Amino acid sequence: MEIKTKTFFKKGLTLIFSVMSFFMFGQNKEEPQIRNVFNQLVLAYGSSKTAPELVVTKQKQDRPAFYKFDKKPIVTIDTYLFTICRSFGNDSLNALSVVVSHELAHYYNEHSFCTDFAFAIRNKNEAFSKKVKLIDKNQKIIYETQADDKGLFYAAIAGYEPFEVQPKLLDAIYTQYQLKDADGYPTKVQRKEIAKNALLKAKRLYETFTLGLKYIQEKNYDKAIEAFNTVNNDFPSRENYNNLGVAKTRKALDLKETSIIEKENPKRFLYPIEIENKSRLNKEITRSLDDNSEVIEQLLKAAQKDFQEAIRLDSNFTKGYINLACVLDLLGNYPKSIGTILELSKEKQNTLEAKRILAIAYFHDKQENKANAIWNE
Repeated sequence: MEIKTKTFFKKGLTLIFSVMSFFMFGQNKEEPQIRNVFNQLVLAYGSSKTAPELVVTKQKQDRPAFYKFDKKPIVTIDTYLFTICRSFGNDSLNALSVVVSHELAHYYNEHSFCTDFAFAIRNKNEAFSKKVKLIDKNQKIIYETQADDKGLFYAAIAGYEPFEVQPKLLDAIYTQYQLKDADGYPTKVQRKEIAKNALLKAKRLYETFTLGLKYIQEKNYDKAIEAFNTVNNDFPSRENYNNLGVAKTRKALDLKETSIIEKENPKRFLYPIEIENKSRLNKEITRSLDDNSEVIEQLLKAAQKDFQEAIRLDSNFTKGYINLACVLDLLGNYPKSIGTILELSKEKQNTLEAKRILAIAYFHDKQENKANAIWNE
């Protein structure tokens, strides 16, 4: 399932080894551990935006982490935060992911305009700058709410378990950093209320996300589509759009009649619609006798838009291109299906999944020599 995108088993192994290294390396390896969590979270956000620069400072700051745009986007984390996270034992990495993902959420949602604007005009129009700062405090509450709920959601997508540790971590940060209420920023009471509400929202929607994956496995595609649409209302992401497109394509293929050639060569016509790294979308032989052509076309066109949106959010999303090529082939647009695969780098074109759909599209496009050359491999 496209959960960032690992199977639960693989995700578990990744975290086990990360936790082991977290304790084995000790305090001399704070920066590599922080960078490892940072990089995993960047992958989870799945954005075509270049990741911000990560600066790890050994000097304790007045706050554990912050995002700012100073000629270029920078996320700064101090190593004292690492010490606080270690105090949570087996939840150390989960705690660290909460803070790092929060700052990345600020970056990916462009949470800097009001503050930057007020600062820029402060010498030119002091009165107007003060008004902007009043707006800015309300805007910061909105920003912090978004950064909390999106940060928690994407930390979970990346394979961490942030929900239980977040409230305890917030208390520890306020205590250890001796944070006081500051002018123009949400108070501690407001901040904790924001975090509480965000926690409930992110946890609920992550549960909906995992239910959607479960529904796909159970072939309950209508429920899966409903689940991913619900999540997309608040957290539109590469993963959500990809899974939404997969659910629609699966439903369409369940309605589609299998051709004679497909029945004779079932392995050759396995569309590599990717949910997991090694999953395949195998078409069943039995079909409804009803004419479902119109419904199938509607589902496939909707899936096409979902995969295109996933690619728009991350232009390097290889699975999105492969899934899109499958849908284009099923819609009868064989040249476009072939072209979609040929847009990939040579290395990515040579993956098993890319070759599978390329062979199918070549065959349907009457280029049987090229199709057979791939199948013979």
